[in-house]
Amino acid sequence: MIYWGGKLLALWEAAEPHRLNPYTLETIGLDNLDGLLKKGDAFAAHPKVDPDCQGEMRLVNFGIKAGLSSTISLFEFNPKGEVVHQHRHTVPGFAFLHDCAITPNYCIFVQNPVSFNPLPFVMGFKGAAECIRFNAHKPTKIVVIPRNGQGEVRFFDTDPCFVFHHANAYEEDGKLVLDSICYDNFPSIDEGTDYSEIDFDHVPASQLWRFRIDLSSGSVAKDVLIERYCEFPTLHPHDVGRNYRYLYLGVAHGKTGSAPLQGLLKKDMKTGAEQFWSAAPRGFSGEPLFVARPQMKGHGYGQKQEEDDGWILLWLYNAASSGRTELAIFDAQNINSGPIAKLNLRHHIPYGLHGSFTSTYFGPDVASA
Repeated sequence: MIYWGGKLLALWEAAEPHRLNPYTLETIGLDNLDGLLKKGDAFAAHPKVDPDCQGEMRLVNFGIKAGLSSTISLFEFNPKGEVVHQHRHTVPGFAFLHDCAITPNYCIFVQNPVSFNPLPFVMGFKGAAECIRFNAHKPTKIVVIPRNGQGEVRFFDTDPCFVFHHANAYEEDGKLVLDSICYDNFPSIDEGTDYSEIDFDHVPASQLWRFRIDLSSGSVAKDVLIERYCEFPTLHPHDVGRNYRYLYLGVAHGKTGSAPLQGLLKKDMKTGAEQFWSAAPRGFSGEPLFVARPQMKGHGYGQKQEEDDGWILLWLYNAASSGRTELAIFDAQNINSGPIAKLNLRHHIPYGLHGSFTSTYFGPDVASA
C-alpha cells in the first residue's frame, strides 16, 4: 500500500495497481497511472522513495515481464505522481525479481538461480510459486542498471542464494554495497501442507547478507551480518540509497533455525550492536515500519536528524489472551524496553505484507470539507 501523487494504491507485482478511496477504503478499480500502463502490465509491490533526486523526492518502481528472456521496465515519478523517467532493459533468462534497491545512480536487482515450469500453473494444478525450482549449482546474479537509462546493464555473479527483499544499498569508493535478506534455498512449503503442520527445521532460514560489488574489477565480496532468522527490513526514509547506520527487522525468537516471526531487532550497521525484543511465546509479529519523527518547524526538508529518531510500528497477534491484533509502537532508539504504546483492536487482522506510512490525514472531517 502506498499513497503517492494524491492516490492510494494497492500494488501487486503481476499487473496494474488497484486504487482505493483513502477516506472510505472503497476499491475504485484498476489504475493505469494516467495511461502509463497497458492492461496486464506489471507494476511491482516494492517501490522505493529516493529522498533527494535533483532537489525533490522520487518514487522509483519497476515491472517484470518474465520469459526465456525477461524485460525490466523502470519508472520514476515526481511527488505529483507524474512519470519523469522510464526505460526498459532485457536480461537473459527467467527473472524472478520481487524487490529492488536503489542508489542515486543505480537500480539493483538480484536474479535468483531459478527455473519456472508454467504448465502446472496454466492448467490450474499449482500456484505460480509452486512452479519455481531453485538451482543451487548456478550462481546468483546481481543486476545493476543505471537509473538515467544510459550505459550498459551489468551482471555480477555471487554465491547461490534466494532473495525476496532488500534492506538498502549505497555507493562507496567505486563499489556498490547491497544489504539483502538471503535464503540458501527457495523457501517453499510442500504441496497440500497445512500451515500448522510445517516443520520449520526443514524450511530455509534467511539471514542478512552484505554484498560489496566492485564496479571496476567485477568481483563480489559477501559477509553475513545477521545470522538469526530475519525478514522485512526497514530504515529511516532519508537514508534510502545512502550509507546508513540503523536497520530494523522482524526476527524469530531463537538465535538459530527457522521459526515464525515473533520479535524485533535493531542493528547498528556501524558498530554491530543489537537491540532485541520478543513477544514470545504466544505473540506473533509482522512487518515493522519505521516512522521518522517530524522535523521541527523552520528546519526545512533535508535537515539531518538522528537516524533512529522516530518510532517503529509493528502488528502483533496476541494468541495468549485476546486472540486479537495489536498495533505496537516502539521508541526506535530503545527497542529493548518494549512497546511504549499499544492500540488494541477488537478483532484480528490476517497476516499481510508491505504497508507504508503517510503523514496525510484522511479523517471524516477532511472528507466532508
